[in-house]
Amino acid sequence: MTGFDLISRPWISVTRGGRRVEVSLLDALVEGQEIDGLALDNPLEAVAVLRQVLLPAVLDALGAPRDDEEWSRWWEAGQFNAELVLAYLREHADRFDLFHPTAPFAQVAGLRTAKDETKPISLLVPRLATGNNVPLFSARIENDPPALTPAGAARALLAAHCWDTAAIKTGAVGDPRVKAGKTTGNPTGPLGQLGVVVPVGATLFHTLMLNTPVIPQGLRPVDRPQWRAAPTGPDWRERGALGLLDLLTWQSRRVRLLTDADGTTPGGVTVRRVVLSAGDRLNASAHDLEPHTAWRQAERPRADEPPVRAVRHQPGRSAWRGLEALLATSVPTSDRVTAPTLLSQLARLREDGYVPEDLPLHVLTVGVRYGTQSAVVDDVMVDEIPLPVVALAADSVVRDTVLAVAHQAERLRVAANRLGDDLRAAAGAEKVPWDRGQRLGDVLVHSFTPTVRRLLAGLARSPDKAEQAEWEWRVVARRLAWEVAEPVLSTAAPSTFLGRDPDARYGPRLAVAEASFRRALNDVLGTVTTDAA
Repeated sequence: MTGFDLISRPWISVTRGGRRVEVSLLDALVEGQEIDGLALDNPLEAVAVLRQVLLPAVLDALGAPRDDEEWSRWWEAGQFNAELVLAYLREHADRFDLFHPTAPFAQVAGLRTAKDETKPISLLVPRLATGNNVPLFSARIENDPPALTPAGAARALLAAHCWDTAAIKTGAVGDPRVKAGKTTGNPTGPLGQLGVVVPVGATLFHTLMLNTPVIPQGLRPVDRPQWRAAPTGPDWRERGALGLLDLLTWQSRRVRLLTDADGTTPGGVTVRRVVLSAGDRLNASAHDLEPHTAWRQAERPRADEPPVRAVRHQPGRSAWRGLEALLATSVPTSDRVTAPTLLSQLARLREDGYVPEDLPLHVLTVGVRYGTQSAVVDDVMVDEIPLPVVALAADSVVRDTVLAVAHQAERLRVAANRLGDDLRAAAGAEKVPWDRGQRLGDVLVHSFTPTVRRLLAGLARSPDKAEQAEWEWRVVARRLAWEVAEPVLSTAAPSTFLGRDPDARYGPRLAVAEASFRRALNDVLGTVTTDAA
């Protein structure tokens, strides 16, 4: 069998000089200051590579900063200590071979089922069809599985550990919990239960630093990444995480990649088939360790429930509409939500002067919506927005501005939905159910997104212009609101002029619906006038 060394062979998808390329683990860590960032064409894989390999390798090789000043020294150095990184990777080189005969990276050597069944490699790629998982617009069917290069298989393997569906898993030989050849009760991969939030910097080095937590007491002595643990077997356990490194490299599945000889691909092999079975299950909350999600405090938790739950992203909801949760860095929001640990840390670092107020910062949000008892992937939710660092401060004018914009947009969404409901009522039709079809407010909020992105980017460059930015937002928001409302009003059926009940003094009719919408705009945006109004 031909090996594939993840330390020296290119496999991590990045952008460099504006081009998408693949680099080795060593190059990603020691040349991160010259790399734009991780390629996000497959965000599930990008997040998995960051969490399962890059970040834990940095933390295990260099240790975690114990205070903000130490974190700042790393940041000011502009690159990781190449000598320490190289020595660390050399020490653990055998564990980074994707096809090692006895300890393949993040896999179980010799993993097999009782009938020696294998599955197509598409089982590891949620966007491809396999079994009951048939994504809309998939270009392949299960009988036509792809052939992944070793690099692609490595990324898909890591994504499976993070996001795999729940479903019944085929039992592996040597797993004492197998019943009738299967295991049941499998949860999704650990990130499947989170609304992942990743701060992204101008370079890969900056991104890794922004994701490096300050841990005053240091990493736990028993903590280690999966490549420093004994190679796993087919059996698995229910347990809590030993620490941050263990959590980041959690082995939620037992996997074995099967290779085919192929003289046309790098490494001389492709991966078409896989064995996948149950893996370790988290049986305790990782709230004190998990850095990449916002948390909601339970109002009255039961004795058997954790006091906090991870906040998950909602399908169809842009990241900027969740700014209140992202900016809850000092106190919880009104619905008891606190910001991800890394954003709270960044707010503290900015306040103490360790990062500049004009730091180029984006926030990547990634989540998965599962269906049919979490056995299939219904949707992958991805967004990336610029975020002014100064907005993370509790007493910041910029923070007040962006929160005001988000709140106003939400109120305008409600107003537009009410306009649509009033017009349908005037015509004698029923309301559009909230969970079906596209309502007028959804169209309006979607039209706001480019404007809000420009506003956030502008405030990042010029935080002193917050007042002007909010005034300009109000002008543009009013214009966009009428651009959405006017076509609906102008094409309303003749019956809506009098309404369904002409004798009703205040019943729903066209004039009342329009006046109500105009009043709502003035209540939300003030009486700023534009040509469109």
